[in-house]
Amino acid sequence: MLHNALFVFCLLLAAPVVAADWPQWLGPNRDGHADDKIVAPAGDGDFKELWKYTVGVGWATPVISDGRLIIHHRVGADERIDCLDSKTGELLWKRSFVSNYRDRFGMEEGPRSTPTIADGKVFTHGPQGLLSCHDLKTGKPVWTVDLAKRFGSPQGFFGRCSSPLVLGKRVIVDVGGRIDGKDAGVAAFDLNSGKLAWSSTKETNDYSSPQGMQVGKRSCALFFTRGGFTGVDAQTGRPLFFEAFRSPIDASVNAATPMVIGDQVFLTSCYDVGAAVWRLAEGNGGGSPKLLWKKGGALDAHYATPVHRDGFLYGFHGRQERGPELRCVDLSDGTVKWTSGRMAAGSLLCSDDKLVVVTEDGELLLVEASPKAYKVLHRQQVVGFGARAAPSIANGFLYVRDKRRLSCFSLK
Repeated sequence: MLHNALFVFCLLLAAPVVAADWPQWLGPNRDGHADDKIVAPAGDGDFKELWKYTVGVGWATPVISDGRLIIHHRVGADERIDCLDSKTGELLWKRSFVSNYRDRFGMEEGPRSTPTIADGKVFTHGPQGLLSCHDLKTGKPVWTVDLAKRFGSPQGFFGRCSSPLVLGKRVIVDVGGRIDGKDAGVAAFDLNSGKLAWSSTKETNDYSSPQGMQVGKRSCALFFTRGGFTGVDAQTGRPLFFEAFRSPIDASVNAATPMVIGDQVFLTSCYDVGAAVWRLAEGNGGGSPKLLWKKGGALDAHYATPVHRDGFLYGFHGRQERGPELRCVDLSDGTVKWTSGRMAAGSLLCSDDKLVVVTEDGELLLVEASPKAYKVLHRQQVVGFGARAAPSIANGFLYVRDKRRLSCFSLK
């Protein structure tokens, strides 16, 4: 068994990040937790909007590091990476390139995945399959890998969507392809050069992003692929395990990121899949993780990754188009503690003892992160409709976007 000291789920980023920054998908530790303590405005007051910036389409979350904010979006035929001053919204640099991505279902044609900032670099992954690296300070291109051309990464239903995971000197993404006659379901690239470090597994890519986990002395990369729960050695790419966990419905996706909670991993999906928790033990020799529980109808997330606090999970349950519910579920057995009733779909973070929820209708909700009851502490319209991108919180500021603008609000 793992000792408590080894129940590590923080990511091994290429360089230390400021604790209050938000440098990647789901924040500093890739778990949806912000360090900021938020106090709901008194009376009928609202959080103050400090600045706003016009953006194009896409669902990428803004990321923040060292006073710089990166937003990946699409304007017309151009895919753009814009760098702003995170406090003022002033444009510092931008890079654009023509995107050939066309959505087959009439959905947005902008980026779905969120950039990652590490080691003074910005890593982006666009729906057309371009994995790119730029210098954070100058925007100068460092390297680009065309995953669609080189690996045959499939477009899938809605384009490629895997927010890059940086572990050590590796940039890791779902690829779902092949190279030189070998499987490349997932792949890792050198942080500085973009050179292929390893490729592994035959799993097809889907809409979840990879997660890092330290199991004993081994750094693991975890994936929720189209077929299920996959783990590989982050340094070598050696496959460690595969647990089938997918829908019987072909027209389905797995979108939520694996949640690492101590020595446990929580997965959730819609389309008659449900939720499950596994325990990953030290020295399993690449064998299967131990399944603790699995059930449907408890917390079946369509696309938004839930958050964990003090033994309880909080997240959206149910299909986006049917009006999901916000729920609290006991991590130990999946028991539902409370539900909000039907509401607009959205994304959520956890900040201290509060849930920060932003719905697709552009409404901000502060909800008490307690298993006792569903209690809304504050409501505020912060952006317009179509706000499907997850928000981010950094240094006392909330950043949220819709299809037209990115807004910054003071939480102080």
